Amino acid sequence: MALEEGARSCLLRVRNRLEQDIKPSYLMDHMISDGVLTVDEEEKIRTQSTRKDQAVELLELLLRKDNHAYISFYNALIKEAYDDLANLLHDDLPNISPSVYKSFPDGCTPYVQTVLSEGGVPQRPVVFVSRPELVNRIREKLYRLQKEPGWVTVFGMAGSGKSVLAAEAVRHHGLIEECFPGGVHWLSIGQLDKPDLLAKIQSLCFRLEQSLDSQSLQRPPNSLDEAKERLRFLMLRRYPRSLLILDDIWDSTVLKALDIHCRILLTTRNRSLTDSVSGAKYEVEVESGLEDNKGLEILALYTKTKLQGLPEEARSIVRECKGSPLVVSLIGALLKDKPNRWRYYLCQLQQKQFKRIRKSSSYDYDALDQAMAASIEVLPDEHRDLYKDLTVLEKDIKIPAKVLSVLWDMEPEEVEDILEEFVNKSLLYVDSNNKPYLYYLHDLHWSSVLSLTWCSSLCLSPTTPKSTDRLW
Repeated sequence: MALEEGARSCLLRVRNRLEQDIKPSYLMDHMISDGVLTVDEEEKIRTQSTRKDQAVELLELLLRKDNHAYISFYNALIKEAYDDLANLLHDDLPNISPSVYKSFPDGCTPYVQTVLSEGGVPQRPVVFVSRPELVNRIREKLYRLQKEPGWVTVFGMAGSGKSVLAAEAVRHHGLIEECFPGGVHWLSIGQLDKPDLLAKIQSLCFRLEQSLDSQSLQRPPNSLDEAKERLRFLMLRRYPRSLLILDDIWDSTVLKALDIHCRILLTTRNRSLTDSVSGAKYEVEVESGLEDNKGLEILALYTKTKLQGLPEEARSIVRECKGSPLVVSLIGALLKDKPNRWRYYLCQLQQKQFKRIRKSSSYDYDALDQAMAASIEVLPDEHRDLYKDLTVLEKDIKIPAKVLSVLWDMEPEEVEDILEEFVNKSLLYVDSNNKPYLYYLHDLHWSSVLSLTWCSSLCLSPTTPKSTDRLW
């Protein structure tokens, strides 16, 4: 199918500007991934002697292609931060007939890519394995927001893949077309104070207003209350039936500032955060453990090895990682550079030497102890001390609250409330299939608690009593 006349005319109209500004080498990888540019075509473009000649060749090629190529080129401009050039093409984006969507079995059509790129949704990480069961559970909850505003909470411990799963869940044409035709808008939060939160919301409002007419542009909101009202107006009046994704929420005050009666998907380590807001609420727990074959797939992708070619240590490494996507990814990134260290890293895992396992990866943390310590540090002081006492728990042993009631010298009901807080914040696991409930730590939790207790003991004088003295 040929390129729509409107899109073709737009390309011809802004052709000189594109030829002056773009660097084709930045754009072509995206277009090859979308299947609209062949390797031979890329080579033909790269052989041109200057950057401008390469741009001329790319645009000549684009004018002979179809609507998919135009949309792919537009998405590539956004991904490479050519926002001003992408805006020149936006109004003439072609429509693609529904019958074409069948050629995209995962539902991630060019239309979806455009919507997500404009909304700031992160791309898939370089090393990616699918987790269809969890993705489908999130999508099922999102479909419930089709008729009314509400909250979908994706929660789990550090490094369980919550953000990647949230982004993957909205890569689906049917979901966006039926539930969120107003778009999908991503906002990364993290641990913020009020001025930083205001700046985040100001940035989101600015992004939403960019596609409106110039008369709609206003000065940035000066306070959280003003920002909340501005965002409420934009989401309800200008972008009805859109989805706001809040990534990495730590504090309920953030949700109160964004409680604007719209459709929200949030990722967090604390499942109880939405207790403080109004509206329908749904949740999906991301358990830390990948299936063995998924963990092996990650190691194979990092080391560029076929599954059957992985060494015998690979399966043991995945099992020692307890399926944690963060741990497996960090190990994979290390093995990519040091492919002869399979036995070494297996020994580090077996000895719980998590501090030595650090490497830049697609996750927010470069080391395991950083990821876990962040969760523990936000506990109230008195609860942090109690959490350190959990070194009394042997690895893989489950215990009832009554044991900790004796240890802490507290009423069972008070202990249960504290343990519930730890569970809600993804710092402890509970086996609710037994009565009474049984509690246990993930290996990463256990190592972090032990590390915290050891660091605390170094900071105390020999005569200072420690809460853990009574454990030995």
